[in-house]
Amino acid sequence: MHDEPAPPPSFATRAWNLLRQAGTLFRRRLVVIVVVVAVLISTGVLVSYAQGWWPWGRCETSSSDVVSVDGECVGLMDPADGTMVLGPQYRQILEVIASENRTVTEKDDYSTIALLAPMGAGPRGLVGERALHQLEGAFIAQYRANHSETFPKIRLLLANTGHDGSKWNTTVQAVRRNAATGATAGPGQIVAVTGMGPSQQESIDAARALAKDPGIPMVADFITAAGFNTTGEIDDAGPIPGLTRTAVSTSAQLAAIAEEFKKKKVEGSAALMWADVTPQGTKDLYARSLKDAFLDPKLGLKPYVDKSGLSFPFDPRGGPSLLRTISDTICGTKIDMIFYAGRQAFMPAFLKLLRSRPCRSTPITVVTGDDAQDQNPDDPSLHDPEAPIKVMFVPLADPARLDNEDNPHRQLYREFRDEFVTAHHGVSFPATHLGTGLAILAYDAVTAAATAVQKAAIGVDPSQLSLPSAVAVRGQLYLFTGTNVIRGASGAFTLDSRTGERVNVTTPTPVTIP
Repeated sequence: MHDEPAPPPSFATRAWNLLRQAGTLFRRRLVVIVVVVAVLISTGVLVSYAQGWWPWGRCETSSSDVVSVDGECVGLMDPADGTMVLGPQYRQILEVIASENRTVTEKDDYSTIALLAPMGAGPRGLVGERALHQLEGAFIAQYRANHSETFPKIRLLLANTGHDGSKWNTTVQAVRRNAATGATAGPGQIVAVTGMGPSQQESIDAARALAKDPGIPMVADFITAAGFNTTGEIDDAGPIPGLTRTAVSTSAQLAAIAEEFKKKKVEGSAALMWADVTPQGTKDLYARSLKDAFLDPKLGLKPYVDKSGLSFPFDPRGGPSLLRTISDTICGTKIDMIFYAGRQAFMPAFLKLLRSRPCRSTPITVVTGDDAQDQNPDDPSLHDPEAPIKVMFVPLADPARLDNEDNPHRQLYREFRDEFVTAHHGVSFPATHLGTGLAILAYDAVTAAATAVQKAAIGVDPSQLSLPSAVAVRGQLYLFTGTNVIRGASGAFTLDSRTGERVNVTTPTPVTIP
């Protein structure tokens, strides 16, 4: 018996099957669409996260000019947009600056200053604890400017060039994008830059980029290399308009030491030890200017080197073996001093090797530049009676000297010190942080910039006040002369209208440790 053909499906059944197939096809396409959208969104988030643009990314900030480069968050940042952008060690100081910035920006009567410097920590960096102290001093200058009876208020931004300063280009471009380079200025636009980092090639590259037309005025805090100023003589590449500095140059420091030697009739010989490059392999302008000053016949220290005939080049990338060879070699000749043209970062290791050298019983003095202010005075190598070693230098901002009764400007320092240890926005800074001098120097630089901003805001009629442009602020920086002084924590000073150099009201004084 044959099967009979099945009756055709009813109209209702055929309609149901069609709807079910359409639903299945829709769900499949919907899944594909959802997956594609999810991939696009996640990709965008990951890209933003990697570049540091996402507010909840690893840079921990919503500042649009902050990016992640080689694992560091660099660029231009307002701490009010995120206080963890530089990591937990910076959180407290960023919270204080953020609180001040929020208060200042409640109205439109403020100008913006950026502190450009290496921040953070790295295995080959030169920053260490410096940036923390620098930010603390800068904040005190901002706070005092904002709580005076002057116009305008000051908003402080941070321009991080990375732990070694190598990310300067990314940061400088962000500063230039936000600068008040027109005829007038808005409160959010930058009218001056302070800091500028240490005396190394990255810093001069950043300075030249900021000086390009339309230029942005700069007030360097602890740059001391000779010619690293308005003249641009540091590299013979032409002037750097707008670059001023509030620290004493290396040549002025060594001139003060030479004068001390002359006064005390110091005799003997000295071996010259010098570095040409930083740990990154770039030119170390600070070390080079020290070397040039030691060998400058006009300053009076060269005869000590001529007498020994010893000159030791030192490449910090070569490791401690170079330091050991130098410390052992000086035992072959009667040497009274070592003229050290290098960074303090390598000095503890060198002092330790001097302490253990074969002729360690022979007294020796290491003469160097202001970077030695970071040297620990309690270093065991400086307190061994069987190996008498001393370090001599001119500090840029030594609290003990500034607080001494012999300092005619001690009241300026004391006012700063008292403000420094007073709680602001619920936070106070340890007095021990003043020891490196970086807080004092940063305070002086920001105070100079803020004073120039406030002077530039005054019109022909003193009652006419307006937010100044960067050009107006730059002009004011070169008018700090004669009786128009800057009242810094390190004393009252002016700025040379030709070079932008600090002109001291009092003469720098050498110190010796221990």
